[in-house]
Amino acid sequence: MIFAVGDIHGCASELRMLLNRLALTRDTTVVFVGDYVDRGPNAREVIDTVIELREQVPVVALMGNHEAMFLDFLDDPYSARAGAFIYNGGSSTLASYADAHGEVDIPPAHIDFLRSLRLYWESEHAFFVHAGVPTKPLDSIDPVADRAALLWIRRPFLSTDYRWSKVVVHGHTPVRRVTIRPNRINIDTGCVFRRRLSAIALPGDRVFSVPRQRRPRRVLLRDVRSQRAAVRFRGIVPVRVTIGDRVVPFETVDYSEIGMYIRDLAERDRPILSPGDRIAGTIGPDAASLVEFVGQVVRHRRDDRGDHYGVRVLSSGPSRRD
Repeated sequence: MIFAVGDIHGCASELRMLLNRLALTRDTTVVFVGDYVDRGPNAREVIDTVIELREQVPVVALMGNHEAMFLDFLDDPYSARAGAFIYNGGSSTLASYADAHGEVDIPPAHIDFLRSLRLYWESEHAFFVHAGVPTKPLDSIDPVADRAALLWIRRPFLSTDYRWSKVVVHGHTPVRRVTIRPNRINIDTGCVFRRRLSAIALPGDRVFSVPRQRRPRRVLLRDVRSQRAAVRFRGIVPVRVTIGDRVVPFETVDYSEIGMYIRDLAERDRPILSPGDRIAGTIGPDAASLVEFVGQVVRHRRDDRGDHYGVRVLSSGPSRRD
């Protein structure tokens, strides 16, 4: 028997409740399709729970796009990809590892866990992956060339009637209830979005779900020393702002979950933005990890490197262009 568990996103208490409902034995395997971290409040406890479960039953832990972004951040907190981690809910993950003084300490066992995650796993009748697979035979999937698709794909995967040699079991795209189709099964029921955390038993397709136990709250990592509302990270992340019918490129000087300090990449005679302006655009180095945002300009400064703007982020979320 195999139990496949959907995207958890820091919902640790719901994960423990769900696991307690499953008839787990030494002969069962639990497959996690990724996204243990980000957005929810208890990412550290989620990883602790999965590591502890490994001591009791066979566990297959797959990588989600959020773990990939977390590793990018750990490898280089000043990179553009690190910015994608923060704006995709990474601050809540860091907060779960912070002590009372805001110092982040990630146990080596958790880093080892993140680096051990697989991109996919196969049983006799099912192919388990985080987001989905390209429209081609499963035995031709290349973990290097197809990595972005395995972690990020939505279309055309979600709309295709293509029949792979095995049913594809995945998460990544939240649905209101587990979706079972002839060619794929989606088990991400959006627990962190006030819905449910779900698992499916294979064979048999029996679904187990628990509701979100409390109202989600936005978790900010506070820097006690500076009294800022959130830790600020230095690094260059591409930002594109739509102004009229133009898309204007900027880059960050530094940023946090709630704001950015950005530099206009063009040399101009006069500022293109003013304090009080409401703006919208995208943040991120590539299409896969792109985040859409709405913000408000709160200050402007000009120096020998050009025009700089402080922007308060009013809302942000994954790009809906896919």
